[in-house]
Amino acid sequence: MATGTKEIETRKKTVTWPQWIGGIGVGFLLMQLGLLAGWSSPYIEQLLTGKSIMLITTQEASLIVSLLNLGRIFGAFVGVILVNIFGSRKSILICSIPLSFCWIFTIIADRIFWLYLGRICGGISMGISYCCFSLYIGEIADSNIRGALVTIGMVGISCGTLFIFLMAYYLSLRISAVVNLIFNIILMILFIWLPDTPHHLVKNDQDEQAKKSILWYHRNASVDLELSNLKNFVDQCNESTFASLKRFKIPQIRKAMIITIMLFFYLQMCGLNTILFYMETIIKSAQVDLIEPSFIVIIVTLFGIMASLISMTLIDRFGRKILMCCSIAMIVIALFGLGTHYQLLEMNVDPKMIQWLPIVSIILFETAAFGGLLPVPSAIVGEIFPPNVKCVAASISSIFASVFALVAAGTYQILVDLITKKYIFWMYSIILITAIPVTIIFLPETKGKTLQEIQDQLMSGKSKEVENINERNETSRF
Repeated sequence: MATGTKEIETRKKTVTWPQWIGGIGVGFLLMQLGLLAGWSSPYIEQLLTGKSIMLITTQEASLIVSLLNLGRIFGAFVGVILVNIFGSRKSILICSIPLSFCWIFTIIADRIFWLYLGRICGGISMGISYCCFSLYIGEIADSNIRGALVTIGMVGISCGTLFIFLMAYYLSLRISAVVNLIFNIILMILFIWLPDTPHHLVKNDQDEQAKKSILWYHRNASVDLELSNLKNFVDQCNESTFASLKRFKIPQIRKAMIITIMLFFYLQMCGLNTILFYMETIIKSAQVDLIEPSFIVIIVTLFGIMASLISMTLIDRFGRKILMCCSIAMIVIALFGLGTHYQLLEMNVDPKMIQWLPIVSIILFETAAFGGLLPVPSAIVGEIFPPNVKCVAASISSIFASVFALVAAGTYQILVDLITKKYIFWMYSIILITAIPVTIIFLPETKGKTLQEIQDQLMSGKSKEVENINERNETSRF
């Protein structure tokens, strides 16, 4: 592969506000995912107690939670097709369609079937979203703000979770669904207005549109020079999806895929969804009465928002590795603290003396997760893969993340019955502590590097030789 093509970074004055608009749009998208993920905690409690539109059983409640992740798996498969055909911007727009149906079905629900259907639609949207949002950011953002724009999405998730908790306190299930539908319509309008990414337009030989897109996202760019560099960069890697799958035979690309899957494994198996879905239940079972559990949930979510905002500067200042390792260490401490609390309760320690422990542990968990463990994998997906495999890699990552999320959330209650809560949280901490050496040894540092520089680093050495051999073999056939 040629190594002379690079993204233009040295401009007289860097204008980034259009890229921030795109990043805010992604944040608005992921706010919807936060609304989806947080919805089950307050409203299922209302449905179980008959305080909402219908009375459901515990088994029906468990199915409502599981269907979101089942739909997410299907959405991840659909996402790879959409991104390859329509690009990341249109894929975000398309994923808002099943999301609209999710809230519409919730509004009209008069029996459990509509809630099931709504959660499946929401899961499909979630699966597609995780295939395309990091690609969109990676294709529009300058290298010095790319990590910050990804973390805007994490802020969106936290804000969405907070909003749904607040809405559940003041609004009925149907009214909150109406509000969520309005948010989704605003999202659709924004991405109808935004242009496609230059990468997608160049890939589809729409050079004139690509020039307009470059001028929109990079206002004072040298358009002809940047378009030429971008065309060379994309042409080097432009191939079919089937051919892209063959590229995973290249050692470095295969290694990058394994690293990405491992990051999402740790993200899901640390108990993130478990604590999000069952946070209020966990607090109540910890015998906390110093503060109302529902109020603690809101406080915890606020800490998550603050952590996401702080990580916007930290991720591009200190890099992905340091942020990831610090986040993991804090989460391990938090999980160990939760497990220790339940152990102390079993030892008949006065709950009033130790009820500070679960509060501090959950706040620490939320802060650390949204400050590092959540944004880093999403940022990495958009950075370490070349264009010809990036869409496939993002979809594979989304599929694995969906499966891990389903396993983690689906096995929680089973494990509670088998081994009790203390061993679950200790198990999560033991699993997660292995992520530190994996991060230090294998995770490439992408801070401040252009997409081309990252590919040059990944494709150097042995993998580059393998690719050259493959290219020579393909040439010799003709």
